[in-house]
Amino acid sequence: MAISYKQTNIHWNYFLAIESDFEKISRYVEFTEANNGTFSIELARIIMAATQEIDGIMKKLCSLLVRGSKPKNIKEYKSIIINNLPELVDEEVQLPRFGMKSQPWNSWSDPDPDKHPLWWTANNKIKHDRTQHFEQANLKNAFSAVGALLITTLYYYKLEFKQKNGGSDMDWQDLTSKLKPQSTLFILNDKYYHQPGEWSRAEW
Repeated sequence: MAISYKQTNIHWNYFLAIESDFEKISRYVEFTEANNGTFSIELARIIMAATQEIDGIMKKLCSLLVRGSKPKNIKEYKSIIINNLPELVDEEVQLPRFGMKSQPWNSWSDPDPDKHPLWWTANNKIKHDRTQHFEQANLKNAFSAVGALLITTLYYYKLEFKQKNGGSDMDWQDLTSKLKPQSTLFILNDKYYHQPGEWSRAEW
């Protein structure tokens, strides 16, 4: 008997996998300000996986914002986002379970083209010289990197849907209810979600 398949939201599935790995760390390291500097090989892996995924999604996101654009690095991503999607920069990500929140892209509010998020810089240091900069593979940077991935992924899917539907936009609440299974740890603020028990009838 043949198996039927339909296209999946691969970037969302990848985010959920990284989120799950990050959540497991909470069994061994308490997610609290006192442990922001705690670092490990597993946190290094999560930071690098999240940042690499952001790099790939940012290329797609920027090409949706500016047709024909082929940005090659974070400086070019920043320029396109600031000029075409500035609201992304101020987005806040939360971990209600642990009382944590941050604005992982907020460094881009600085007009200096070379000013980038600390977690992005940490990833580069870990990747290129782990011996010298291993302490950058810490809880604070991992939280911000995974949070930045959530924001980037949601904005990408919102624009992708708009393109596939001839410019017809989708409400944030409908978008987040479409992406299944839902995130179990990271969320944005309440305006992005339907109230408990309310679900969109639209199909992805």
